[in-house]
Amino acid sequence: MSMLTKQTRRASASAVALTLALGAAVVPAHAALAAVVPAPIVHSADDAKLSLEAIGTFETGVFDASAAEIVQAHGDRLFVVNAQAGAVDVLDYSDPSQIVKLYTITSTGVANSVAIREDGLGAIAFQADTKTAAGHVLFFDATAGTATPLGTVTVGALPDNVVFSEDGAFALTANEGEPADDFSSDPEGSVSVIGLPGELAAPAQSDVRTADFNDFEAGGSKTLPAGVRVFGPTPHGADKPVSRNLEPEYITVDGDTAYVALQEANAIAKVDIAQAEITEVLDLGRKDHGAAGNGIDPSDQGTTVDIRTFEGLKGIYMPDGIASYQAGGETYLVTANEGDAREWGSYVEGARAGSLTLCADSPLVGKLGNTDLGRLNVSKEEGLNAAGTCYEELHAFGARSFSIWGADGTQVFDSGDQLERITLAANPDYFNSNHTAANRKNRSDDKGPEPENLAIGQIGAGTYAFVGLERVGGVVVYDITDPAESKFVTYVNNRDFTKAANSAAAGDLGAEGLAFIPAADSATGTPLLAVGNEVSGTTTLFEITDLFPELQILTINDFHGRLEAGLSNGEVGAAGVAGAVNAHREQNVNTLFVSAGDNIGASTFPSFIAQDNPSIDVLREAGLDLSAVGNHEFDQGFADLTDRVLPRFGGDEFGLGANVYLKGTQTPALKEFEVKTVDGVRVAFIGTVTEQTAAMVSPTGIAGIEFGDQLAAANRVAGKIVRDDLADAIVLLTHEGSAVSDCSAIAGERSQYGKLVREASTYIDAIVSAHTHQRYACEIAGPSGAERPVIQAHQYGTTLGKLDLVYDRAADKLVSAEGETVSLTRKDGTNNVPVFPSDERIKAIVDSAVEEAAEAGKVQVGEISGDILRGKTSEGSEDRGIESTLGNLVADVYLWATSNDAYAGTKAQIGLMNPGGLRADLAYGADGTVSYRAAANVQPFANTLVTLELTGAQLRQVLEEQWQPEGSSRPKLHLGISDGLSYGYDPEAPRGERVQTIRFEGEDVQDADTFTVVTNSFLAAGGDNFVTLAEGTERTDTGQIDLAATVEYFKSHDTVDPAPLGRAVVGDLEPGVVEPAVSVKAKSSSLKYGQANSATATVTADGRPATGKVQVLFAGKSVKTLELSNGKATIALPKTTRPGSQRLTAKYLGSEGVSAGEASTTVRIAKAKPTVSASLAKKSVKRSQKAKIRVTVKLPGASGVYASGKVRVLSGKKTVKTVSLAASRKGKVTVTLPKLKKGSHKLRVQLPATSTQLTAQSKQLTLRVR
Repeated sequence: MSMLTKQTRRASASAVALTLALGAAVVPAHAALAAVVPAPIVHSADDAKLSLEAIGTFETGVFDASAAEIVQAHGDRLFVVNAQAGAVDVLDYSDPSQIVKLYTITSTGVANSVAIREDGLGAIAFQADTKTAAGHVLFFDATAGTATPLGTVTVGALPDNVVFSEDGAFALTANEGEPADDFSSDPEGSVSVIGLPGELAAPAQSDVRTADFNDFEAGGSKTLPAGVRVFGPTPHGADKPVSRNLEPEYITVDGDTAYVALQEANAIAKVDIAQAEITEVLDLGRKDHGAAGNGIDPSDQGTTVDIRTFEGLKGIYMPDGIASYQAGGETYLVTANEGDAREWGSYVEGARAGSLTLCADSPLVGKLGNTDLGRLNVSKEEGLNAAGTCYEELHAFGARSFSIWGADGTQVFDSGDQLERITLAANPDYFNSNHTAANRKNRSDDKGPEPENLAIGQIGAGTYAFVGLERVGGVVVYDITDPAESKFVTYVNNRDFTKAANSAAAGDLGAEGLAFIPAADSATGTPLLAVGNEVSGTTTLFEITDLFPELQILTINDFHGRLEAGLSNGEVGAAGVAGAVNAHREQNVNTLFVSAGDNIGASTFPSFIAQDNPSIDVLREAGLDLSAVGNHEFDQGFADLTDRVLPRFGGDEFGLGANVYLKGTQTPALKEFEVKTVDGVRVAFIGTVTEQTAAMVSPTGIAGIEFGDQLAAANRVAGKIVRDDLADAIVLLTHEGSAVSDCSAIAGERSQYGKLVREASTYIDAIVSAHTHQRYACEIAGPSGAERPVIQAHQYGTTLGKLDLVYDRAADKLVSAEGETVSLTRKDGTNNVPVFPSDERIKAIVDSAVEEAAEAGKVQVGEISGDILRGKTSEGSEDRGIESTLGNLVADVYLWATSNDAYAGTKAQIGLMNPGGLRADLAYGADGTVSYRAAANVQPFANTLVTLELTGAQLRQVLEEQWQPEGSSRPKLHLGISDGLSYGYDPEAPRGERVQTIRFEGEDVQDADTFTVVTNSFLAAGGDNFVTLAEGTERTDTGQIDLAATVEYFKSHDTVDPAPLGRAVVGDLEPGVVEPAVSVKAKSSSLKYGQANSATATVTADGRPATGKVQVLFAGKSVKTLELSNGKATIALPKTTRPGSQRLTAKYLGSEGVSAGEASTTVRIAKAKPTVSASLAKKSVKRSQKAKIRVTVKLPGASGVYASGKVRVLSGKKTVKTVSLAASRKGKVTVTLPKLKKGSHKLRVQLPATSTQLTAQSKQLTLRVR
């Protein structure tokens, strides 16, 4: 393959004269000329994985006045702190060779730090003009075209650093609280925690809280470790010495915790962000410069460099910059150990070692000459003996290193003396030079190269620390992926030491702020490092090149719309899959996420009911980059795929199918391949789909296309990709697979798939397979004999496939390709739990889809008497090659739907169901209730029922076709068959001769017989290789959807039983006693007491109406025994059976050749709801007369059954008269009232409740008594 080409953006150096006074701001009308020196200093490890190249610089033209310190990136802009100008310069770096200043943001005081939230909310920390006074934070809109301040809040004294929390809910400032220059006052150090609005707006002052160190004072509630440096003059007396000595310098955030460098104190503070509380202070200890690997060059005298160890010499780490990252699930802190002595007013902590008195027994005696330690700047406050009269040890400022610490302050790694050795190897003439002048080693006596700050970035699978050296300049890069095994990668210094320091030609001086810009956020599309240089006033961009990029390709297959988790089956759902992808992307940003097809179709209910749109949405939102087509992508037809599915996914690359052609041509009907470029490496993905697809979907939906040979298509496209130099690596996504998971078996199998994996072009570097729902990660030899990964990642989101590719840029070739599969669940006791956290964004989409499907899903469609299952292996996995109760039941459903009295078409005689169309079992659960969703999960394809005519010979051939063609993924697909059809077979007989006797309704089937057969539209079109069905005549599409037919079947059956097995038997059918199929159904399964009802018993034997007698029992009592007529008997049921759930049973008493049997169902009888009507014989009577009320009580819907009980006449709540109503009165009675007082009486007639009827009462009557 050809060498990768890369545009190099190198700007020429310039010699810009310094015409402005120090401290003046520069606002050029055009881009400043770049100061990339002609030959930057570069030194790399032999196995360096990265290289850095300066590609552009912006110059302020201001020398040694902190004109470019902290730098942050957002979009195509850099935000650079111009400290003494009290400003932040906003630069456009979309063309790094011509960086342009857009505008400047200013405020009062000195600008110290800038940070940008992801949405563009910017924050700048300003110290007050009087630095001991409170500082402030200016918030601004970083996306605006001009300076757009949003507001300010006041924080502690001298806010030296500002950062945002990871969730963007807070901003934090490190308030250094540095003393006045004359040491007349010393503010407390603190950390301000600022609550932020969710939009681009400034917070209120009330949102600011301050975390202080007061609890660490003597007698406080928290303990300060003994090694933390607290000393020096106390201008405030003894008032809070700890709080005034601890000076927060720099902050890094990890989740809910912030870690704050306390430089002068040689410590790190931990802050609970939400509580705005400093919870702990970690002492960093001292570095032993007497230990091997911890040497220093201690003198600025002479020209000899001698990096060596000194027993008794310690280094005080005193970190300035601090950053954090995760490795192996743990948090690590990384510090640039600069060192900083206290010097305020007349107090000076530092002293030359040669000026101090050593104790006589100090190992340093005799080593204080100027070429040894005499010139070294050390602390006069540390190393003294107990009496304070002499020095047992000497403690130097800084450690000339960077360190990695655990979150508890335990040191995991320190670079020892490597930084000095690196600068010596890179540039021996200037190895410890200063930043304001070029010399060899004038910083050897004071902190050496002085690591000031750092940034951490992830490139590919590696995590790297970029450490800026303030004095000698440049950036040292370490691979810190494994913290304890961190190793040097490269060093680059954009400086020309032969040029005057104050000339632009000198390049970068005084690296201060560093910002890593990931490729995804970079304006150039490549990872960058921005460095602010405070002495030269330049901001330089370095392009980072991964010399051996490691690409991670994550794969899924056969997802089938499994939106929700099913942890018992190892399925984590869409949110779990997305979370796993996220976790892997965090480990390697060079990640692609692809599918080998069947993303949709055969989906579970929430996806199925919405045409799989939720599945498409979640996969896109999860970052799916592309996909091959699977056979199920064609379930709704080719037009649906091209016109709906692919546009919703977002492009043709989500339907790759190199072997899908326009019918009768070799013209591709779909996109054949897609190239994705990751970190400069071009990966081509070829998609193919099983050639059996045409047999698996409705032919009418794919009438204009055909499916060709996968191997020929894959090799043809791979050749084109190589000839046209379109990619650097090729991956084949094939929706085809092996039926087994054993790699040796796969390598040798004599199937189309086996041929594909062995003979696919040597240009193809890896093969991702699908379709057979297996899990394997194999290395299988291709045509050249070289092995390549061949993987499949099971099904339904249980597993991720993973390909790891390593590319050598210099050699321009792929040097490694490895495959594996990753389980997405693990065992916790006996339960499966997710390995990776779910993606909440995806979960929200899933929840919405589930909610929308819930209403339809919870509707009850019927009841079952027991589990109705698909075929199972002994381990409980699905086996499509054996008879199943569910397959037979669905065949019965099809037959019923096209033969019941309501069906107007030609009545079907035989129903057939393919096992691949059964996607879920019907489990009895707690009470046998079957919901719409459960029914839909069984057959999620929305096929219609089709009737057709077959001869007996054709029926035999259909049954023979259960044994699939050679090379098929599954050797047998056992059809579900309806009641009345049976056959025997010999599985060991030759192909085409396995089916023996076939019987229909007890009679042997002859070749010339004809039958009306019903099946689904998929199978009727010859799907699943049942090609003879496609030859059937008198074909009629009934228009009935399979799911709708199932729902109607349940409605017509009070309880559905599992269909019996044994309709297909191994061996020939033998004559014998036939088991009857007995059913009983009430005309009304729910009625009221007194209403008429009847029951019909139906008995068939071997599919034919049975003869003989059937006994009907109701509520435990025999109703009658009747003779069957054409297999049926109907009888009226008693109307006076007591209310409640009553059992209706039909007992078939058997006949010659047919055994006895029975069936039962439930009839629910509710109490009757009477109506009461009443009328007065006379509406007005004299006081001496007795009034009469005529009462009529009816039982609506009752036939020959009448109400009975007490009849009461009420006046208000008082009973006026009670009489009895006998059933023999047929609901009529006249009530004679007693004599009543004069006046108007409001009366009602009430019939109280009984065991058979509810309470009822009449309308109100008004009786006037004169």
